[in-house]
Amino acid sequence: MNAKELVYTRAFADDDYGSYHVAVLEAALAATKEFGEVSVKPHPHPMSQSRQLVTLLKDEADVMWGVTDIEREQRLLAIKFPLLKGYSGYRVLVINPAKQSQFDKRTTDGIKQLTMVQGTDWPDLDVLKSNGYKVNGEDWSLWFQSMYAMVDKGLVDAFPRNIIEVHRGLERHADKAVTLEKNHLLFYPNYEFFFVNPNNFALANRLRIGLIRILESGELEAIFNSFDAHRKAQTIADDHKRQIHILDNPTMSYVLPYARWDKQTDLAINTLKQMLYQ
Repeated sequence: MNAKELVYTRAFADDDYGSYHVAVLEAALAATKEFGEVSVKPHPHPMSQSRQLVTLLKDEADVMWGVTDIEREQRLLAIKFPLLKGYSGYRVLVINPAKQSQFDKRTTDGIKQLTMVQGTDWPDLDVLKSNGYKVNGEDWSLWFQSMYAMVDKGLVDAFPRNIIEVHRGLERHADKAVTLEKNHLLFYPNYEFFFVNPNNFALANRLRIGLIRILESGELEAIFNSFDAHRKAQTIADDHKRQIHILDNPTMSYVLPYARWDKQTDLAINTLKQMLYQ
């Protein structure tokens, strides 16, 4: 008997983009073989997040992943498990190393007085602005060339970056005077979930059961830690010397107490169990 094919959507990005999410998806499916043999394959066409949503609604793909928000959860079925431990809500500041002294001993109000830059169409821009930060939008080019250049030339004080993505960006811009600020970390609730068609309760259940099993076995933590960017992000998130500035996220209506499922494993497992359909 041929295995059923499960199609996941993909974004406009490098070939290795989403390799972690695919590995988790495959592991969750492999842990639930009693529901049938299944193989995964990417959708033939990369697309925007909004187009991915429509593709799921049209049953032209089975699963996508992305940062959640109120609208997405209303239109799709969310597997409310934070695949990236909530790290997509942590922002570290990329600065010109000559400006480090300007950040030493600053309070939240002091950080808000500094000038920052974000992409014009990034949700981060609205989050920062709604929390009173002094931030401007920039039309971004490939790998955020213009924004790193603005930091390098002193046109802005800081460029907040996702802690999972920041090291790769710094490596790409090693020719510029840019580095990680040492003392501060911005945080707001922001989670990456798997999403499926709102009528596909069977797949949602299978993914939840699979996640429970690979959490219990430790396989999920092993997959997460197999990615260098994740290990570096965890070092930043767990750096007790950094002052954490907590922001509200206007696109989120809740905070997940089990986002750090490496530290709240039992709570994460029990919550997933409660979400199962009978």
